[in-house]
Amino acid sequence: MDIHLLGPVELRLEGRQLKLGSDKERTLLAALALEVGRPVSMNALMDRLWDGKALPRARENAHTYISRVRKHLRLAGTGPSAPRITSRAHTYVLDTDPDSVDLNRFQRLTDLAGAAATSGDDERVVDLLARAEDLWQGEALAGLPGTWAETVRATLAERRLHATISRIAALHRLGRFADSIGELSAMVRQRPEDETVAGQLMLAYYGSGRYTDALRVHQQARQLLMSEFGSRPGAELDRIHRGVLDRKPVDGLVRTAAAGASSEPSPGGSSTDQPPPRNLPYQPPLIGRRSELDALMASIGAEPGGGAVLTVETVSGMAGVGKTAVAVDTARTLAPRFPAGQVFLDLHGHSPSQEPLSPDAALARLLRLFGTPADTIPVRLDELIALWRTTIADRRAVIVLDDAAGPDQVAPLLPGNSPTLTIVTSRRHLTGLPHAVPLALDVLPTDDAITLFRSFAGAARTQDITETTRIVRLCGHLPLAIELVANRFRSRPSWTLTTLGERLARSPGPLGEIRNADQEILRAFSLSYRALDTAQRTTFRRLGLHPGPDFTAESAAVLLDLPAEETERLIESLLECHLLREPVPDRYRYHDLLGDYARMLAFSEDEEREREEALARLITFSLRAAEHADRMAYPRRIRLATDGTDQLPALPRMRNADEARAWFTAERGNLLAAERHARTHGSPESAARLAHALAGFLEAECHWPEAADILQHAADHWSRTADQPALCHALLCLSSNHANTGRYAQAVEAGERALEIARATGDREAEWEAYRSLGIIHWHQGGYEASVTLHQKALAIGVMTGNVWNEARSRNNIAISLLDLGEPERALDHFRTALFGFRSAGDQSGVIRTLNNLGDLYSRRGDHIQARKAFEELLPLTESAGNPYTQATVRTNLAASLAKTGEAGRALALHQQALTEFRLLGDRKSQATAHNGLGEAHLEEGSADASADHHQKALDIARDIGATPEITRALRGLGRIELNGGRLDSATRHLEASIATAHKANARDDEARAQALLAEVRLATGDVTQARELLQRALSVLRPLDASEAERISSRLAGFGGGTANLTTGE
Repeated sequence: MDIHLLGPVELRLEGRQLKLGSDKERTLLAALALEVGRPVSMNALMDRLWDGKALPRARENAHTYISRVRKHLRLAGTGPSAPRITSRAHTYVLDTDPDSVDLNRFQRLTDLAGAAATSGDDERVVDLLARAEDLWQGEALAGLPGTWAETVRATLAERRLHATISRIAALHRLGRFADSIGELSAMVRQRPEDETVAGQLMLAYYGSGRYTDALRVHQQARQLLMSEFGSRPGAELDRIHRGVLDRKPVDGLVRTAAAGASSEPSPGGSSTDQPPPRNLPYQPPLIGRRSELDALMASIGAEPGGGAVLTVETVSGMAGVGKTAVAVDTARTLAPRFPAGQVFLDLHGHSPSQEPLSPDAALARLLRLFGTPADTIPVRLDELIALWRTTIADRRAVIVLDDAAGPDQVAPLLPGNSPTLTIVTSRRHLTGLPHAVPLALDVLPTDDAITLFRSFAGAARTQDITETTRIVRLCGHLPLAIELVANRFRSRPSWTLTTLGERLARSPGPLGEIRNADQEILRAFSLSYRALDTAQRTTFRRLGLHPGPDFTAESAAVLLDLPAEETERLIESLLECHLLREPVPDRYRYHDLLGDYARMLAFSEDEEREREEALARLITFSLRAAEHADRMAYPRRIRLATDGTDQLPALPRMRNADEARAWFTAERGNLLAAERHARTHGSPESAARLAHALAGFLEAECHWPEAADILQHAADHWSRTADQPALCHALLCLSSNHANTGRYAQAVEAGERALEIARATGDREAEWEAYRSLGIIHWHQGGYEASVTLHQKALAIGVMTGNVWNEARSRNNIAISLLDLGEPERALDHFRTALFGFRSAGDQSGVIRTLNNLGDLYSRRGDHIQARKAFEELLPLTESAGNPYTQATVRTNLAASLAKTGEAGRALALHQQALTEFRLLGDRKSQATAHNGLGEAHLEEGSADASADHHQKALDIARDIGATPEITRALRGLGRIELNGGRLDSATRHLEASIATAHKANARDDEARAQALLAEVRLATGDVTQARELLQRALSVLRPLDASEAERISSRLAGFGGGTANLTTGE
């Protein structure tokens, strides 16, 4: 009786097939036949029968299957030599002649072939291994289901491959190259990634005189390895390729062909005289990664032995970040320290054409690489592990396990207590590996990314660093993407960097352009995506729809329409697969290219209805959360009535105003993106309401350029829908925004339209806000009397409605304008009343603004020491409780006081810092103020040219936006510089223009200071009469305002004008 395992599991009696009943019977027979003559435990049998998931009655059923197989075996007879199954202490043994099992006959023939190969009898090797091949009737255990059967199949397939390659190698040594071409061609089609098979086919073609066919095999292998695995052919295949190119004698190539994966079978034991295995794939020199490599080397140095394991991971988790490159470079660098071999094994964790390599098959390959004869490699996993650890126990080798599917695949391959170093790469976070030292790889920094691009594209055509920087940015600084586009660029000599950059930048995104002739980035991404289960794939696609730069678990739950706990588990699973990043705790984002890929999948695999519903939920969530945060952070804001929606989504937790403002800060980019999506995808009312909910935060935190766009769109929407109350609110926000950024004409227009609507609808709060906004705009333009009138109207409404806070804001604004009108005592009364009102209302920011304005009052009186003290005490308060505009304004005012008290150097630094902040805010009027301050401070230091430059810049900005106070101040500064330089005609023109501008604005203070300077010009020309007249006019104005300046004028000394900024925004 024969037992067949090398094909369908069969029993044959005298050539006749005996019919076995079920898969379970065949599995039981195979399990016993593989261990013929050795006991197999009942637990092991049940594990193999039910794939580790035994049913409650499994033991009884197993006995049934044993009985059925025994019945078949009894057909061969019952004599002493007949096959039978015996039971021994809860184990079962198949007792029969070992040669009755075809697998054992196969092993015996390969043993004989190994002995013949040792003696140099290649004819006998071919004959024996051909007979061994004839035993195979398909794949081993064909048709048997289950993990155990699959593992055995993979292991035996490796043995069969080993024998086949050995037979073909013997044919080649005999010079019979043509005999192997057909078989090898079929093998290459079945195993296109196997470099050993490809190498033998190259030799067969070359030995048959088919030179170009041999080169074509190498080209196809190279393309496949690049496109599927991102690697190049190994050293052995390249050696054969070079030999073919150089047309070396084929006999020499055959004799030195690699034995590693295709060495001849030997009678037993591992070869001790063969060279150490070295199959690391070729790769160009590594660019960058110095800090990562230093950390890796330090980890290796700290682990001198004991089976150190390094897991090379990637923070961004995507294919193409360079895990394999770092691992291979490290292994090659460490070769002198690990002389017993440098081995690379692809575990196919994310292969497009192969299942992940099982631990059994991986161990079999490792053992072969280290010289273990195929016929001595066991089948059982525990025996494989034991043999592997024995084989590697005393060797100092470095092993790269590339593209691991997970820790379960890797753990059996670790060398245990051995001086061997193992480096593992994976797209997943590997946990549970003993002694593992994780190394996180992110995308390349810009400089390294540029160097990488130029190394592949060539230096000659990549001199434009600006365009190169743009290209690597569009590639997301991802090494694989950069290499692909650089190679593509190099192959297109007519392209310029601009051509490539434009192709990457055009809609719908760069993904489709990141490719070359052999590979594309989309294929690499798809391998990670296909490894996910259904729920993870849906999550990956759905989260890609989020329009913002990042997202939280709360917004993810809304998009997915799932409970919070389930959403967090799914996010965690994507983090583990490195398909998401968590740059800060509890905030998640995609790498740019992965985000594009997720969105592409969402549009190709999901229904339009599903996408629209998910985004509609997100917009509603964003709107309700923003409205909730707005009410908590800015409870005094006048706001739109709700839209009547009763059903509210679960909102983020905010316990107080500080937490609400912190939420706005974190979510600003997402909320702006949500507004833009709603506006451009058929939900303009949601967009307009979201703009209103955001307006308070954007105003308070000085995000004025961002606010301008969404507020204009909101006003346009409410105008189209004729919703007058909503339009009034939008216009008020827009007017304030225009004023903050120096667009005064537009600010007045919006404010007056809002005032008209407020009066018509009887909305007193909106009317108060309109008067406040218009009063501030007139102050900015130097219309101080009109400003006072408007703020007094606002004050009357505040008093009538009993709104203490609004009353305090109106009084502060009135006081500022009175100060500019030269009425400091009246201004002081209003400031004091405003300060009391702000404190009563609990508005710390209002207190800060009023204290700043009191400091300005001291400065205008000429008491610069007191002013400096006030501003220095105020600055720390603004840093803890003020917004960026308040902080920058106080710095400007402190700098002006410092310049007056002899600390021009410190003043320059503060003015420059404030100027930078005003530029970031987009506040042009305050930029002019800072430039004027810098001009005055430079003049104090004796730098006339720098002073003139800053005053001219201030003048240009102020004239462009119509900021009268800064126009008069800049002209006065330029006049002083000309006067000091003796250029009297020019000084006269500047000072007369300053006087005329101030007079038109009724800015008596500024007019008087310019008159005092013009008097000095007149004195220098000898016109004493006009000089005296000018000084008398200035003195009459400044005597009640600035005692020290008045004293200097009265003693005919030149006065130096100054100026500080007032805080009106928000008042």
